[in-house]
Amino acid sequence: MSIIDPFSMVTGNSGSASLPSTQPKNGLNRFLSAVKKITFRKALLKLHLYISLWLGAFLVFAGLTGSLLVYDHALDKWLNSDIMLVEPFGEQPRAIIDLVAVANQASPIKTAPSHLQFPSSPDEALIVRYQVPAEAGHKGHNHHFHEVMVNQYTGKAIGDRDSFNTLMTTILMLHFNLLSGEMGQLIMGITAVLTLVLTITGIYLWWPKLSKIKQAFVIKRNASFTRFNFDLHKTVGIYTAIVMFAVSLSGVNFNLPQVFRPAVSFFSPLDGMMAPVKSETDNGVAITPDMAINIAQLAMPNITVQRLFFPSNSAAAYQVSARQSDEIRSKGSTMIWIDQYSGKVLKIRDPHQFNAGSAFINLQLPLHNGEILGQTGCVLVLVVGFAPLLLMITGVIHWLKKRNSKRVHNARLKVQ
Repeated sequence: MSIIDPFSMVTGNSGSASLPSTQPKNGLNRFLSAVKKITFRKALLKLHLYISLWLGAFLVFAGLTGSLLVYDHALDKWLNSDIMLVEPFGEQPRAIIDLVAVANQASPIKTAPSHLQFPSSPDEALIVRYQVPAEAGHKGHNHHFHEVMVNQYTGKAIGDRDSFNTLMTTILMLHFNLLSGEMGQLIMGITAVLTLVLTITGIYLWWPKLSKIKQAFVIKRNASFTRFNFDLHKTVGIYTAIVMFAVSLSGVNFNLPQVFRPAVSFFSPLDGMMAPVKSETDNGVAITPDMAINIAQLAMPNITVQRLFFPSNSAAAYQVSARQSDEIRSKGSTMIWIDQYSGKVLKIRDPHQFNAGSAFINLQLPLHNGEILGQTGCVLVLVVGFAPLLLMITGVIHWLKKRNSKRVHNARLKVQ
């Protein structure tokens, strides 16, 4: 008669098996067992961790450069005051056609100017921009201009520069595409998408029980460094979550428009108001830039003209870019097309007439730089730009401490 030991994997003297064998679990069983132990919260925690480790550096980079860009125009003026600021002298600005003639003489690019950037304050110079030919560098980039600054009161050119060689433009391109063209733009677009995921998962992981809601918003006093670090991570994360989400969402629009805009158009088709407009007549005698601006201001008296785009050929029209007094964007979205010969207003793009999809797209820049909340929003975006760095540091510290604790625990189990 054999003796069966219920804690043994073999039988007694007879050598015959009386119970099914309980061999050690194979790899598949171990995997299935591990999967069963994974909860939804653990899965999100892993997702949150791995996204942070893989793309954290890009997110930190985007945040820091984005903070500098909130006040890019003010910084540019401060850094280049010698060529961007003028003394008003209490005089009226000279005729645009005369100022453009001065800029043409000073510009190394001997083609007609692309457009004018008007001063946003009386102490700023008028900027005349010339499209840099593709063969001269930055091939395929239609935002590469040579700029000539003209004192609109004295009628003298006070400086010129290649817009791509300025510090603020370099920071902008680092923020947008890491100075790496389409591949960099894709990387930063993916970073924006995954930042949305990080924000959503972070909110879920932070979400406390009702009884602990107050503690979830504060850092515990007199806590250990480990607890302080963890509290700092979660409180910074939750206080910046809304702004981080808005900035990341708008970042997807700028870096992945081929994905973002069709998605918006699915719910509300975009109105296509930027379609090219041609002049209706060609009598060979064009109106002056000053006349084009006067016509635009008569058509819409409440506008501030910001840019004037010259007709690119004999069939094109003037484009007057302006901001209405109640627009959220500091860079206005109002556009007026004017026949370069007859002076007829051909079309007006009024942001107040946008459908839901176009209005949503138009809000992305104010969301991205904080203008949607005025100066308060700009300051918030500037401050939140430093949050990814702090979250990255505290998150890595927390992860390293947990990993070290797990290693110590496993080592103790092996000893036992």
